[in-house]
Amino acid sequence: MAPQVTDPPKQRLRRISQPLPDAHVGLRFTKAGIFSLLILIVLLLLLFSGQLIVNLFQVNGSHAKKVTASAHSNPIPKKNNSTLLTPTPTSVVDIAPPIFTPGNAAITPLQLPASYSVIYQQVDGLYIVSGTDAVPHKIPAMGYIYSEAVPPILTPSGQLLYSGDGIWLMDPFGGTSTQIAVLPPGQVITSMALSSDGSNIAWSTERVDGTGNNDIYAGPLEAPAIVYEQPALDCPCFRIFSFAKGVVPKADNTLLLTDDRGSNESVQYGLWSLDLTQTLAMPKLILDENPQQGPLALTPNGSSLLYSSSEGAVPVPTDGSVPTSIAALSYANDLNLTTLSGSSLTPGASQIVLKKQDDLSNSAQYHWVTTPRFSPDTHTLAYIEFSSDSQDPYDRHSALYTVQISGSGAHIHAGKPRLIATSTELLMELGTWFNNHIITFYSDGSLYAMDLQTNALTTLARTNTYANIVAVNGSF
Repeated sequence: MAPQVTDPPKQRLRRISQPLPDAHVGLRFTKAGIFSLLILIVLLLLLFSGQLIVNLFQVNGSHAKKVTASAHSNPIPKKNNSTLLTPTPTSVVDIAPPIFTPGNAAITPLQLPASYSVIYQQVDGLYIVSGTDAVPHKIPAMGYIYSEAVPPILTPSGQLLYSGDGIWLMDPFGGTSTQIAVLPPGQVITSMALSSDGSNIAWSTERVDGTGNNDIYAGPLEAPAIVYEQPALDCPCFRIFSFAKGVVPKADNTLLLTDDRGSNESVQYGLWSLDLTQTLAMPKLILDENPQQGPLALTPNGSSLLYSSSEGAVPVPTDGSVPTSIAALSYANDLNLTTLSGSSLTPGASQIVLKKQDDLSNSAQYHWVTTPRFSPDTHTLAYIEFSSDSQDPYDRHSALYTVQISGSGAHIHAGKPRLIATSTELLMELGTWFNNHIITFYSDGSLYAMDLQTNALTTLARTNTYANIVAVNGSF
């Protein structure tokens, strides 16, 4: 029997004799693949090289920002101001100090006793923060209405005097508010002052619509009364700058007045005295308001007056870094010191503390002064000097200066301004003194205390919005 054949010879021949693939076709495929791979590699190299360059620029830019922040003479960098719009206070967290000393001297942590308390005001209310927990607590101040022109006053007995729909008095650590004066409908309180011993009060009122009369009230806390009245359209439109203080006979019965020129904002031009012991007394001129000038601060003993002989407007920052209500005010371009003597508070010869600037070609070269503060012992004057960019958004650049004050009475003498620190923040304002060498200040949503002798600094509170420091309780 012949064997079975599963693959006939012809079929096998056909299978073997089928043409092999063209070798040139396989070679072309390989070159195309290689060429595509090379293109892909080149593209990847370009991508990685571009990313490397971007990273190098970011690192260099970050380094440049650090160098800029440490160089106090350079412009302030722009910031994200979204935190300034949130009025919610938060507890203190570790943050980098916002200021730099000359020569970049080290800023050390400032140790404060746990017994202190700081009171400050915001648009939404009054707050208190203490060293025990460093957490801001809202004060339940009944009838309170925010006003930068009428900040609350801490009395010598530790009571908080504040304004709103009247004049109120309360214990900031607890208790209820007591209304000591009612505000008539349609009126607003434009100023408020307290005598040195806390026994007498004075305040001024105007109608919101600018009609009617402007009234000045004064007297003991228990029985204040109208002491001066004038039509609202008859300027000077007086408001209260201060009581005359202890250097003048009958100091608690002598008011120092300024002209607000019909504005309810924190403005003050010229200076007059009003003797409350005389019936139908008229204000007497001390400091003329023409040219535009006005009082800035009175020494704690009342013997000397710091004033400006040149004031001007500064561009309002468009980035929201400075509240419009304070950015639109007039600021001092110089500082002068004079003594006040006698019952008529006659000013003596003036000393120039900071010389005014005239006719500069670039508006950014002008310096402006805000929040000058005398230390409790009168021996130190501290103030913030700032400049403003000449272009939008008109950011501000601030520096802290001090001036040593020597002598007393008619022999008082002011030294030369000394630079303490500069700031990379956009708004810096001084608050009250802890003692004769530690001062508080606000800076871009935070409150601080700084020892001007040692450059030690500490954070008091994070306010996250503009705040005005009212008082310090428990200083040392």
